[in-house]
Amino acid sequence: MIKRNNISIFKYIFVIIIALTIFSPIVKVEAQTLNDMYNELATLKKKKAEINSQKKLTEDEIYNLNNDISSISEQIENARSEVIQAEKDIETSEQKIEDKKEESKELLKFLQLSTGENVYLDYILASEDYTDFVYRYSVVSQLTAYNNQLINELENLIEELKQKKIELSAKQTELDSKRKTLNSKKVTLNSQLAEVKEGYVDINEEIDALNKSIAYYENLGCSANQDVNVCASMPYADGFKYPLKSGTISSGWGKRTFLLNGRWVSDFHYGYDFAGNPEGTPVYPVASGKVARIIYGSTCGGNQIYIFHTVKGKNYTTKYVHLLSIKVKLGDIVTDNTVIATVGGKSTSTRYGGYDRCTTGAHLHFGIADGHRTTYVDSYTFNPNQIFPKLLGRGSTFSSR
Repeated sequence: MIKRNNISIFKYIFVIIIALTIFSPIVKVEAQTLNDMYNELATLKKKKAEINSQKKLTEDEIYNLNNDISSISEQIENARSEVIQAEKDIETSEQKIEDKKEESKELLKFLQLSTGENVYLDYILASEDYTDFVYRYSVVSQLTAYNNQLINELENLIEELKQKKIELSAKQTELDSKRKTLNSKKVTLNSQLAEVKEGYVDINEEIDALNKSIAYYENLGCSANQDVNVCASMPYADGFKYPLKSGTISSGWGKRTFLLNGRWVSDFHYGYDFAGNPEGTPVYPVASGKVARIIYGSTCGGNQIYIFHTVKGKNYTTKYVHLLSIKVKLGDIVTDNTVIATVGGKSTSTRYGGYDRCTTGAHLHFGIADGHRTTYVDSYTFNPNQIFPKLLGRGSTFSSR
């Protein structure tokens, strides 16, 4: 009886073991190989070529726009010169009319008998005979008609010049408006070009960092399809610690609007900003791992470190941004007590004469992503409160690691 019971117990235990084996979740460990890195590099180079093409198109458009603006400016200047010349011609013609009127004053008196004074009538009546009378009358009539015709012609010319001046002024206004529109478009294109150039710089940084990572693993002798973590003997960790001994979250994960270098900016924040520490404060890895990427002097982020971790069988990448100094090198094995860098963000910011336009004061930007990533890390990041559950966003604090 006892023996049968023992057999039953063994069967029961065996069934439980089988069930646990079948239904227990399998931990998926993400792997990255040199082939993956080569593919990433090819993608980056393709994107770089696209950005370069966009840069060339924008530069060509700006060049053509500058030519159009130059042509319009020349037309405006010509119109302005024509207006000035028309004003001068009007002034000259008006003076000629005044002069001619003065010369014709006596003739006009002849036509205005009501004035009681008619020199030319006396001139005609002083004729010696009929032939002389006809001659003198003809001279006075022709001279009067000529002067009247000349005055009419000058007055018509003045009207034409005035109309031309109106048309030229209208044309000048139209050209000025067109030039303003083109200048506004030029400002927009210059802004787009600046963004394209920034993207070009950023992608060059990505390519440079990836090339260094590839060279590192190639020098280790990793094969193309071998998991680089296995090849590089990735250390194992069983949990996370804070990257600083104390701090306060000044900007949390997610969408945000904030004042940056004098203008309001809206974006998605892919991590936590830890403030409350002066520049030079030690920065630590949140877990043991291997330094996978280092960026020096980025115009948006400054000095940066990326570390690969394997925590409880799952791969992560953490990033540490706006660093004042870096204490490690690519490929270093680090523990959660290794000082990898120091807090920066103030002296390195453009506000205080530095090169980093994406910071305005001393702080550490910390981000964490699923998997081991050397590029597009932000696309795989998640809210750090998943590993630091006590930190629920902006205003949260911690005072020990």
